[in-house]
Amino acid sequence: SAETDGRLFYMVGCWRSADGVNQENWASPIGGLMFGHAQTFQNGQLSFFEQSRIDLRTQPATFTVSPNGARPVTFVEDPEAAASGTPSVTFQNAENDFPQKITYRQGKKGLEATISLLDGSRAVEYAWERC
Repeated sequence: SAETDGRLFYMVGCWRSADGVNQENWASPIGGLMFGHAQTFQNGQLSFFEQSRIDLRTQPATFTVSPNGARPVTFVEDPEAAASGTPSVTFQNAENDFPQKITYRQGKKGLEATISLLDGSRAVEYAWERC
């Protein structure tokens, strides 16, 4: 529920793309930390994985990702981006090559995300439904 899962309640759970290629899991926040992991499959084989965490103890919140076991990269929440009406959160890191901006939002069928450069270009869209 929104009460127990906090302001990012819509992210909590197991999410899978309709084609089964992408899966993302987010645990309920405990002690102000949300842990997540994602996998991408191509031809039935794991082609990408990522471990991540959202730290809600800091203001603004931070989103740290470790793609394919690489060094962690931290993105900082943009509090002004969340004023859209739809529950969402946007994280930014201008120093990262790609992506520089990551937005998660509550979608019609589940969880949606957009990754892009800071100016919104090179956008890649993701959509998941509950596993």
